[in-house]
Amino acid sequence: MSELPPTIALIDTNVGADDNILSQMEIILESVDDSPSKMGEAVDKVCLMLFDLSSPGTRESFINYLAKKYKITKKTFATQLKFLADSRKSVQSTRTRTDGENSDEENPLGWYILNNCYWFYTATQHDFKCSNFIIKPLFHIDSITDNKRLVEIVNYLGYTRVLEIPSKNFLSVELFSQYVFCKGDFLFYGQKGHYMRILDHISINFPVCEELRTLGWMREGFYAFANGIFHGVWQPVNDFGITEFKNKKYFTAAFSSIYKNVRDDDDEYENDRYFVWNQSPISFGTWTKLMLESFNDNGMIGIAYAVATVFRDIIFEKYKIFPHLFLFGTVQSGKSTLAWSLSNLFFHNKPTFNLSSGTQVGFDRNLARVKNALIWVDEYYNDIDPRRFQSLKGAYDGAGSEKGKMTQDNRTKTTKINGSLAISGQHMPTADDNALLTRAILLMFQKHAYTEVEMNAYNKLKDYELAGISSLLGDILNFRSLIDQKFGIEFTEVQEQLKSDLIAEKLSYDERLVRNYACILTPIRIISKEPEGLKFNFTYEYLYQVIKKNLSDQSKQVSSSESVAGFWQTVEYLLDEGRIANNIDFKISTLESIKVTLKSGDLKNVDFTEPTKLLCIRLSRIHPLYMEKHRQQTGRNGIDMVSIIHYMKGNKSYVGHSDQVRFDNSNSSAFVFKFGPGELDVNLERLVMYKPLPGTDLPADVKSVVQSVENPIVFPPSPDQEEPPF
Repeated sequence: MSELPPTIALIDTNVGADDNILSQMEIILESVDDSPSKMGEAVDKVCLMLFDLSSPGTRESFINYLAKKYKITKKTFATQLKFLADSRKSVQSTRTRTDGENSDEENPLGWYILNNCYWFYTATQHDFKCSNFIIKPLFHIDSITDNKRLVEIVNYLGYTRVLEIPSKNFLSVELFSQYVFCKGDFLFYGQKGHYMRILDHISINFPVCEELRTLGWMREGFYAFANGIFHGVWQPVNDFGITEFKNKKYFTAAFSSIYKNVRDDDDEYENDRYFVWNQSPISFGTWTKLMLESFNDNGMIGIAYAVATVFRDIIFEKYKIFPHLFLFGTVQSGKSTLAWSLSNLFFHNKPTFNLSSGTQVGFDRNLARVKNALIWVDEYYNDIDPRRFQSLKGAYDGAGSEKGKMTQDNRTKTTKINGSLAISGQHMPTADDNALLTRAILLMFQKHAYTEVEMNAYNKLKDYELAGISSLLGDILNFRSLIDQKFGIEFTEVQEQLKSDLIAEKLSYDERLVRNYACILTPIRIISKEPEGLKFNFTYEYLYQVIKKNLSDQSKQVSSSESVAGFWQTVEYLLDEGRIANNIDFKISTLESIKVTLKSGDLKNVDFTEPTKLLCIRLSRIHPLYMEKHRQQTGRNGIDMVSIIHYMKGNKSYVGHSDQVRFDNSNSSAFVFKFGPGELDVNLERLVMYKPLPGTDLPADVKSVVQSVENPIVFPPSPDQEEPPF
């Protein structure tokens, strides 16, 4: 048995509290496992409570009940009770008030504190000890879903704990007693009346504060980290996890003393502890210099994306989109190292989220927990879980996951998208007709031998990141009001300039990609114009040129990998196989005008400024052959006729639909496109590679191909043939 502390006062309980005391004893005995040592400690605590009962009969009754229920011998109780009696021979059996102490009439509370215990007055001078601890109110955390109070409790031995207790638990003496006992030797012996009188006194001393359940940018005007807030200056939390802004208190749990001793495997705020303010050992200019030396142009675009992320809410509020950053390349090509560095600007060495093995709940919470911060997810494959793929798509438009509530109505709860996404993987995101590729800014990585400059810069960068560089976000945040004021006008100008330059240089582009790149170009343009702007170590003009090329290259990638591009590739293959032929299934002509039905439905004669090469295609003949070949090659159905027509009408080279096109074997309707480089650039013109001997007739489909070649290449005659081959 454990040694009893030398000075413990006896408790003179009243009979009305006996049932509550018995319940406490049962809680103590039921809370232990099969460990003999833990059971011994529990019996010690129960015997302390038995010894303090004023009625010997009640004590005997409790011993009989507990011995039978928990299979503990009566001798065990008797031995420990004798030990307590011997230990307390010199201690008074009751707490008797002295003549000089206040009486009940003089103390309107009806109770007082002595030796960190609550004592209630009785009709006699023998006062009743209601608990072996006292409660010190700290804060009331006001919340609709998780209302709670922070208290500091101190027991008779001076043992102290700071506890976070649900507010509803305070309204039940049983729930409150259970909760505090689970945290240590904190026992309440009184009845509900005693408890409510104590609660009535302390409840008015809880300052109200609000828990920050989302970190990052807050609408109140500050950027919240787990260990404090930034509002032009850094302000850390106190020991309880509380900070104050404009006379309002805010609570963040991760760095509260409540959770300082939580085991790693039982820490619900583990991820929050990565999102902390660390004073950077380097300046923003040094950071950008090392990023450029380590990752070159990809590092520059990464910097622009990180800056835009800090203002994500402003951009999303105006345009309801925010692009992803997709880092694509082979193993050890540098994509993950750049992702690490961008993540470390916001988090302190936070591990990536694995798209292949992470849970959907974990994915949703990562994107919802921090506002205006970059979330890195890794191991993208085109065959990932369809639900995960749809989540990645939806994040671009801010569409979070939705689930029903456990209520009797149809209410649902939506997990919001608050952060930006940096996605890395070895697969180009071409699934679902490039749905993800058009929602991302693509950075390509090739494995190469790193220079000494790159290696030195990278090693320095990693050392600084290990120390923590998140305070650099403060440098970016100082421009928030300027971005909010100017983003709309500047964005429009950047977007229009991009399109104008791409058209002038005859570079292909995708409208959505133009918006994506304009989102990250605009903040750099705004800040670069400021005399005291950030030191990027690159000019806006240079970034613009790099992005313009990136945008065009990515647009070509989108165009070449779309499903409709697969349709045209199959058409080329059918032509090579001889399944279709020029002037029968399609026709290539140079015309100055053509009468067509436009996309709007209007019938119009379209006149061209100069003779233009046109492709007229009979989709009704070619589509069944395409579907057959697609099934042979992939085992899946191709694009249906309605969808193909829709895609074709969306092509920039589409002219219209003509009801009367003359083919070799008939007049027929056909879809008409501008044909050739810069327009619909499909390889449907073939050179004839042979010429038959005189008198040999050609098949009709081959004859049409021969006739369609305007300038066939003629090879020199072969010595053993009368006619040369083509």
